[in-house]
Amino acid sequence: MPYIPKSRIQPNLYTAGKDYVIQSTLKPYVGYFYRTYTGEVFTGKNPDDKPNRLLIPPPSLPQANQTQVFIKDDIKNQNYKTLKGVEGNNIRNTPQLFFTQPTESDYQLGEFRRYFCKKRNESIFLEISQSDYNNLLQQSSTIDYEFWAPFNLPWTLVGDPKKVFNINRNIVLLKEKNEKYYGLGKYLQERYLRYHRP
Repeated sequence: MPYIPKSRIQPNLYTAGKDYVIQSTLKPYVGYFYRTYTGEVFTGKNPDDKPNRLLIPPPSLPQANQTQVFIKDDIKNQNYKTLKGVEGNNIRNTPQLFFTQPTESDYQLGEFRRYFCKKRNESIFLEISQSDYNNLLQQSSTIDYEFWAPFNLPWTLVGDPKKVFNINRNIVLLKEKNEKYYGLGKYLQERYLRYHRP
């Protein structure tokens, strides 16, 4: 794993076992984890706390439409708010990492929308909720719309795996080329069959 500066990670986060599974085994993970600036999540309190295994959201959540992962308000943010004399929601929120799970009606339709944003001055991507997407699109005063550009992708869910893989990959490649959103495929870890159902 390449070196990641401490300023680009959120260390010492904790999960009780419902939020993530270990990618290689798909076993639920309980314990400390950290999140990188790209949105990737790894085991351990920080990159020095080995082994650092990649974590992913559970592949399917029965009867659930959405899974949300909250980034806690760390001590630096609280200190900043105190020094500036700012109360609660007077500071604009950063878009939050959010994984939308397709519903049964999405599977019947064959596709659904995934919502993302890209940092305007860097190749940093984040999958977000439809609510955060709409707030960014409408330049709501509650969210950092100056720093994040919202976009969405249609995501094919059903059909022949090869065709679904190619359709989703081509959509990502077109977005990268047309919008100059280079690195989107890498952010998605080229998992073009995510949520696929034969």
